[in-house]
Amino acid sequence: MKLRKARTGLLAALVATALSCSGGSTPSAPAPATSPTATAPSPPPTAPPSTPPAAAACKYGKGDPDTFCARRNPALLGDVDAAIDRLVQQRPDYFILTDQNGPGGFKVLKPAEYYQGVVSNLQSAGFCAETDTVSVSVRNGIDFSEDYDILLGTGHIRRGSGSYRQTCTPPSFPLEAADLISYIRVAFYSIRCDAGIEVPRNAEDKLPVGCTGFVTATPKTKDNLDVKQGLIGTQIDWTFEQEGEHVRVNDFADVPFNKILFAANPGHWTLCATVKAFKGCQFGEVEPEPR
Repeated sequence: MKLRKARTGLLAALVATALSCSGGSTPSAPAPATSPTATAPSPPPTAPPSTPPAAAACKYGKGDPDTFCARRNPALLGDVDAAIDRLVQQRPDYFILTDQNGPGGFKVLKPAEYYQGVVSNLQSAGFCAETDTVSVSVRNGIDFSEDYDILLGTGHIRRGSGSYRQTCTPPSFPLEAADLISYIRVAFYSIRCDAGIEVPRNAEDKLPVGCTGFVTATPKTKDNLDVKQGLIGTQIDWTFEQEGEHVRVNDFADVPFNKILFAANPGHWTLCATVKAFKGCQFGEVEPEPR
């Protein structure tokens, strides 16, 4: 996850992917032209070039977490479109070539492989590039980087000027999580209670008996922005302490950064999360059931 300290707004996340930490805390299900005519047998798919080891480190150096991002005139748009063209030739099995949204806007069957394939092609062409499976970032020097959104909401390739999002000066990537994380926020993002029980505010860290709380751990920057999950990965260590059974803690399926708390008896608990050696805790209290 890259930080864009932009005055005009940052790219929307994700993912939710029902992601716990970047882009949003509340888990949710993803919302859950002429076709080419073959005149000869198609050759078997070939893989895009593998990522050169030097590309991962970026020969132009690290990004700046205090970058400024804004929309300007894109300088690398043609290179991004060319990387997409090469991937379509290399891996036609990633696409439905008979389903297009505009010229060359093929339906993408494998979004994660599509993003990574475009990045690999940019890297093999000498660019520094990376993706968080929401956007592609690319640079070819020390002065700036650019971000592109190369997938439409319909699941088709997004091309041309519509794919350009912003230019960051100085470059916004690559960065390590340690460059960005200032603290870990562990807090409720939702509380649900039985009928007749007043729902407390998330920030109060209170959970009345008869209520269920949904907690997320969110790595934050010094500017209180979410650190993108692409920089964090999925590794998180949770610890939980209480004297007596005040709450029961359950995992949230497939979302390692979230937990579910069930209030049982009045008392206190401490729930902590450690990400990339940064630790944050929630100090919560179960309140008696209202009478």
